[in-house]
Amino acid sequence: MSDRVMWFNGSCVPWEDARVHVWDELALRGANVFEGITAFWDAAEGRHRILAGDEHLDRLFQSAHLADIPAPTTRAEVFAALAEVAGQLGGSDVYLRPTFYAKRGRSTLSLDSEGAMYIGGFPYAPSAPPAVRAIVSSHRRHGGPIGAQAKSGGSYLDFRIFERERVAAGVEHVFILNDRDQVAEADGAAILLVEEDRVTTPSVDSGVLDSITKRIVLDLARDLGHRVEERPVLRGELHRAQVVLAGTLLGLRPVQSVDGRPVDDPGGAATAAALVDGYARLCRGDHPLAARYLVPLR
Repeated sequence: MSDRVMWFNGSCVPWEDARVHVWDELALRGANVFEGITAFWDAAEGRHRILAGDEHLDRLFQSAHLADIPAPTTRAEVFAALAEVAGQLGGSDVYLRPTFYAKRGRSTLSLDSEGAMYIGGFPYAPSAPPAVRAIVSSHRRHGGPIGAQAKSGGSYLDFRIFERERVAAGVEHVFILNDRDQVAEADGAAILLVEEDRVTTPSVDSGVLDSITKRIVLDLARDLGHRVEERPVLRGELHRAQVVLAGTLLGLRPVQSVDGRPVDDPGGAATAAALVDGYARLCRGDHPLAARYLVPLR
């Protein structure tokens, strides 16, 4: 059995058989919104438990509304399809990516407007690279009418430019500033500045996607008794605290250097380690917040 599963047009199909026409809005104009979701295998119960499933589906449907992409199905049907994909990967943690896309119609007001969905899934086993270095991009991120409010495929086209810069610099991550020279986000992850008793992250008006993983980490920080701040963050602050990246695929990842300057905040590093441990335990159901964020996927 393949370790990659694709749900397409109502059922699971071989990965290579999931195809769309080149003239569909998905291919023609990148008209899609998506979520990245993790589901963790519970060996004792013989089933997966999905992390922040309700929050992810809330954002998926909200993104479709903001991007004017017709939602092709209901929440219950999305959950059922997620369970079908995960069920073919029993025994392992899985990454699931449900995507709503426009097949036809340049807006939902078009008479031929039609949406559709696919879900890709594969085993999830994140690992940190030997070094975690970052640079601040020389480019700036500018918003449009949709901006960072929706998790859309089109928004990620910018990341091709940031990725090229990251590879040329020979580092693992690139940080992005907005058009006001404030910190926005990293390549596919939220940025948190961790100090001994405080966790700070760029506010949503900084042009960042309101990361669900970040929300979980902020709750973990509050549970540990730390102060939490969401506000505009200046570039220089990246050099004065332990930077931690938070995202569905990479989990929590402390950064060792920014722009070649090593992180030197022992108190922040200790707090970051506690957050990393708390997040790992939450994903396994061994944390008080697990009751809020982990839901059985049937």
